[in-house]
Amino acid sequence: MSLKDISIPSKSAILHTIKQTSFFLLPTFVQTTIRPSDQPPKPLHPTAWLDGMRGIAAFLVFIFHISYATHDVATAYAPDGGKTDLLRLPIVRFLYHGPAMVSIFFVLSGYALSYKPAKQIRKGETDALLKGLSSSVVRRWMRLYLPCVASTLCIVVIVRLGGYDWTRELANDGKRLTGYRDRHAWRYDTFVEQMWHWGSSFLGFANPFTGKRMYLDGHLWTIPLEFRASIILYATQLGVCRLRTRYRVGSLLCLMAWAHYIDNWVVLLFYAGFLLAELDIRRTALAASTTFSTTLAPPKPNLLWTILYTLTFIGGLYLGGQPEQHWEHAPGWMTLWSLIPPYIHDRHRYWTGWGALLLVWSTSNSGILQRIFTNAFTQYLGKISFSLYLVHGFVIHTAYYAFIEVLWGVIGDETDMQKEVSFAVALVVVTGVLVWVSDVFTRAVDVPSVKFARWVEGRMIAKPRTVKEEPA
Repeated sequence: MSLKDISIPSKSAILHTIKQTSFFLLPTFVQTTIRPSDQPPKPLHPTAWLDGMRGIAAFLVFIFHISYATHDVATAYAPDGGKTDLLRLPIVRFLYHGPAMVSIFFVLSGYALSYKPAKQIRKGETDALLKGLSSSVVRRWMRLYLPCVASTLCIVVIVRLGGYDWTRELANDGKRLTGYRDRHAWRYDTFVEQMWHWGSSFLGFANPFTGKRMYLDGHLWTIPLEFRASIILYATQLGVCRLRTRYRVGSLLCLMAWAHYIDNWVVLLFYAGFLLAELDIRRTALAASTTFSTTLAPPKPNLLWTILYTLTFIGGLYLGGQPEQHWEHAPGWMTLWSLIPPYIHDRHRYWTGWGALLLVWSTSNSGILQRIFTNAFTQYLGKISFSLYLVHGFVIHTAYYAFIEVLWGVIGDETDMQKEVSFAVALVVVTGVLVWVSDVFTRAVDVPSVKFARWVEGRMIAKPRTVKEEPA
């Protein structure tokens, strides 16, 4: 092969490629503004509120992680202890309390992974259920871990380019970052050594039997828990698929009680999601049969039930803001902490789990509450939620740390007011960067990962054999 055989792209082809790449790197909402789609928007599915709630929870996890380095996010509103900041008030604490969001993730995952199987179980579609469960088991690992491969490799690239070195001094400065400081990724001497540590760490992280933390991004600790609980949930669905409804629900309640007793809070929340999906499908079926037998008009929501669901939702917000420090001086929380069973290890996550259950249950029952999570904004956050969760760590360690240090130099960091103004400005700017990166990551990595998992499944699943009939 000679140089004459190598075709050099024309100038117009190069410009077209640059134009297409630049357009791809724009956020989705900007793309639709520039090139509006002629197709009508797809109608929302009955469980679209799950996506919106997941999107809000992912964004509030980012708020938690960007705040706890410079703010005290663990202390309760305790007048007797002198802690009377407005941001410590009950329910307000929920808006930046990360443990509550993790609990919501697990309940929503159990709900979403159980909704279709629960419908199939109710209809007696055993063959379709078995086929769906086998497909889910094959694809689940790839669905969770392939995007993690890409996000952690992005960190490796940023580290090798010096992005983490620019902010290393601030990341390790306990005088300016007075709160909790995440581990800042280390730059090894050679690229081979960097990749070796990435590979060995990822193998431990992706091992379903150990599920160690990924050293490049400690925020991914929930992924192994999610994977193991998903497999347990699939096995449970298979085990109870032939039971009558009353026995199936009773079995789920017993399994939840057992998970509570052995202090497996992750599996407990997944089972809670399964139970809520089961109750939702049963309620929908009863409402449809009642409506069909009485009138074609949908029933109006009962005022008393609406009030009950709203109060339950507010109660979930209160429990979701469970404080970790100075709770003994906080009204209400003194009693709630004393009610936590002594065998519970992660005591700071106990009431957040029950709060997540109340939030999901009340929302699943109330169309009014579902509207909070079915608008265009929350649906967009739900679309990019997984990517937002994966990339927000390195965005904080690079863009936020670099920008907040610049703002401290311009505005100052001597007084609390200067620090809060700098934090607010940095939060707005970095949120924009995070949404943009998450949007691109969703289209470039997350969606192709789902398609790739389906392709692998199609190659792995055995095709039904066809027996040729011999001519008479």
